[in-house]
Amino acid sequence: MNKPYEIERTGITDFSSFLSKVFFNMFLGLLLTAISAYMTLATGLWTKIGTAGAIGFGILSFVLVIMTGILRKNGLLAGIMFYLFSACEGILLAPIFYIYTGASIITAFASASILFGIMALFAMTKKVDFRQFGTYLFVGLIGIIVASLLNMFLFHSAGFNMVINAITIIIFLGLTAYDIQTLEEVAYTDGNAFFGALALYLDLINLFLALLNLFGERRR
Repeated sequence: MNKPYEIERTGITDFSSFLSKVFFNMFLGLLLTAISAYMTLATGLWTKIGTAGAIGFGILSFVLVIMTGILRKNGLLAGIMFYLFSACEGILLAPIFYIYTGASIITAFASASILFGIMALFAMTKKVDFRQFGTYLFVGLIGIIVASLLNMFLFHSAGFNMVINAITIIIFLGLTAYDIQTLEEVAYTDGNAFFGALALYLDLINLFLALLNLFGERRR
């Protein structure tokens, strides 16, 4: 990559500064998700929207992810899409507070954050080029999505679900390192911190959910 040319295009001269913006927006997105989840519970919204509403929010969430990528060259619109997605995720994640104990949720999120941080730091050392594993990681991601759908609608196996969650943790640890290393390219081309924040947000949230599903204590 011809970095001097790219720096001239985007105006970004310091990757660490760009990374700080990415993490800051990721933190704001997570905070908005937490607030959205709390408001969903406090207002009883989740009990009102029903299954059809939940599916609708799920589809909207997927569309917002796609739109954040499509609009990545427009910082303002990409930011709006990202924060709308974060709020939508709060509504979708609200039910976990009915299913799992508060201690389990806190423990799972703390564990996910620690693992995420370790992989991010390791990726920044560049001792291993995780970008070379991108194809395998995305194939693995598609695989766990298909396996999850099959288990949900056909197998209904608790054991298979545990295997899926264990593999999910491995995949998203790898994707965390992959995304951290590809952010440098994003910084010197698009320069869109919201797109980077979305990628890391998804890594952390999926790590959290997999750990919660695997080790979380359900309410009686």
